[in-house]
Amino acid sequence: MDATDRAAILSSVRELQRLFDRLLFLEKCTSLFAAPLSLSEELSQLMDALWQRHSLAFAALVLGEAELGPYFYHDLRGVLDARRYLKKQCPLPLWGELAHALVRPLDPEEPDYLLIDDIAKEERPKPEEFPWMPRRGSVLFLPLRKENVAIGALILGGGAPHYFADPELRLELVEFAQIAARVVISAQIQEELQERSGQLVGLQLFTRLLAASQSSPRILSIVLNGIAELMRATTVLIVFHRALIGDALHRLAMETPGARSLHDLICVSRSESDPLLLLSQLQKLLIWTTDAGQSLFLDPSQPLESPENLYYNESGQALITPITVGDAPLGAIYIEAAADAPAYSEEDMVVMRTAVNMVAIVLQQVG
Repeated sequence: MDATDRAAILSSVRELQRLFDRLLFLEKCTSLFAAPLSLSEELSQLMDALWQRHSLAFAALVLGEAELGPYFYHDLRGVLDARRYLKKQCPLPLWGELAHALVRPLDPEEPDYLLIDDIAKEERPKPEEFPWMPRRGSVLFLPLRKENVAIGALILGGGAPHYFADPELRLELVEFAQIAARVVISAQIQEELQERSGQLVGLQLFTRLLAASQSSPRILSIVLNGIAELMRATTVLIVFHRALIGDALHRLAMETPGARSLHDLICVSRSESDPLLLLSQLQKLLIWTTDAGQSLFLDPSQPLESPENLYYNESGQALITPITVGDAPLGAIYIEAAADAPAYSEEDMVVMRTAVNMVAIVLQQVG
C-alpha cells in the first residue's frame, strides 16, 4: 500500500467520522421530542448542544407567532450582558436582515437561510437591528418554520469572515434549524394542552367558589380575585352601567371595598394602577362592549382606539367581556395580563366568557 492509498483511506475514515459525529449530534437534538421538558428547558438543551458542537462567536434564538412578529429573544450565547436582551423584543424593521430571512424564498430550490459572509465589509446588519452583535465576522440567519410560516429564527455568528463557507456546515445547521422548529412546536403544543387543562380545573373551582359565596356581601371581591387567578390577570375591572342595574346590585357594587364611579359607570377593581384613570381611558370601549355584547382584545401598551376605529384582533394583552343576564346587558369585565406574559387568545376568550356567564347567574340572584 503506497502513500496515496493510505492518504485516501485516512481521508475516508475522517469523512466517516465526520458523518458519524453529525448523526450523533442531530440524533441528540431529535431526542428532545420525547423529553418531558418545558419549552425554555428544551430550548436551553438545544442551544447547549449547538454551542458545544460548533465554535461559534455568538448564537441567538428568537421566537414569534408570524413573519411580521413580534419576536422575542429566548436564548443568547456569546453575547455581552445577555440578560439585558433575554425575553425582550427583537426589532423587526421591514428593511432589516431578519425580516428578509423570515420571508420564505419563492423558489423552493433556493436555500432557506440568509448568509452575510463579512459583516464589516458588507456593513450588514445595521447596528440598530442587533446592538449586541459584533461588527466583524460573519452571520447566518436560519428561520424556524411551521407549515412554511416563520415562527422564529436562529442567528448564528462566526468569529471570522466566511466562517460558514463550507456547504456541509450550512447543511448541518439547516437540519438543526428544522429539528429545532419541530421541538419548539411540540413543546408549545404540550404547554398549550397543560394550560387548557389547568384552566378547566380552575373554571370548575371558580364555579364552586361562586356557588358557595353567592349570598356573601363580598361576592364582587371574590369574583375579582377568582378571575385574576383563573386568567393570570394583574388587573381586573368589573364595570356596571348605572342605568342597566337594579338598586340591589347598585348597592352591592358601591359597598364593595375600593368601588369607584365615573359618570354612568360603577367600577370595582383589583389593579396596581389607578382604577379611576383606567376606567376613564376605557370608558367608551366598555360602553361599546356592553351595548354590542361582544368581547374585545386590546393592546394596553398602545393608544386605546375609539369604538369608531375598532378592528378585529385575534389576541391581545387585555380583554373586555360583556356581562349579560339573558338579553339584558349589565356592564363588562376588563382583564389585563402582565406585559411579559403570553397574550390572551381565542381559547382564553371562551374561558373568560364561560366564567362571566357564571358570574351573571350569581348577579341575577342579587337582583
